[in-house]
Amino acid sequence: MEPRFTRGEYWLLETVAEHEFEVCALIESDLESFLGKRGHGLTRDALVETLHRLLSSGLIYAKSEMKGSISTKEHIELALEERVSWDTHHVFISADGDVELAPDESKPPRIEPVDVRKITYYGLTQEGGAQWEAFAAPDWQKYIAGGSQPDESEYEVWELICGDKNWRGADKDWPEPVQNWLEEYIESMCFYSQMEVILESVEWDYVTPWQATYWKQLDGGDRVRFRCRDKSGAENFKPIPSFPDMGYFDRLWCAWR
Repeated sequence: MEPRFTRGEYWLLETVAEHEFEVCALIESDLESFLGKRGHGLTRDALVETLHRLLSSGLIYAKSEMKGSISTKEHIELALEERVSWDTHHVFISADGDVELAPDESKPPRIEPVDVRKITYYGLTQEGGAQWEAFAAPDWQKYIAGGSQPDESEYEVWELICGDKNWRGADKDWPEPVQNWLEEYIESMCFYSQMEVILESVEWDYVTPWQATYWKQLDGGDRVRFRCRDKSGAENFKPIPSFPDMGYFDRLWCAWR
């Protein structure tokens, strides 16, 4: 039987389907622009109630490295206050070491760095992941994860993994079968981000098992590693790729987001 969620509950579960998220960021003014989607639409009281309900149901956890797990409404309230909004305040360190809040027009501040070990993050439990899957119906064969890091030259080193690079399928947005899902992703990524892959650097292998997300492990996945460089200034850089935008890949792997 398909689980039933309120809109707020599903929003909170879906937001951490791939990565944990800071509890305090749930009340930030720029939450929608940061996530690239509509916000949860909850008042602060309703947000606390909803988080507490999901915690009590065992669908999510919330914890910080230094303070450990939280479970009560009081803990949630404290977690929401762990970081000051930089839109309206600066943190001032007085001569005797006390922390004060002051408006923007005050004296130039010395900003106290945030200790990330004190920040409370929330995420899906195994049960929460299972219930999210039952509702969202993700196809893990299409899921792509990875990232990049710079090397000592002009290049970036990329690593991407997907459930099945040879997935073949068609849908209403693109009727032609996909011959290599991961290659199509790289083609589109290079076009929209204006990057050029160094072909001789491309290496393929298979990872087993594959920890696709912090809570989801798959039997294995196809991995590609390569180097690329910025070509944003080049004219006529690449032909338009097969897919209309990078969001296509994110939309297709999950039926309901």
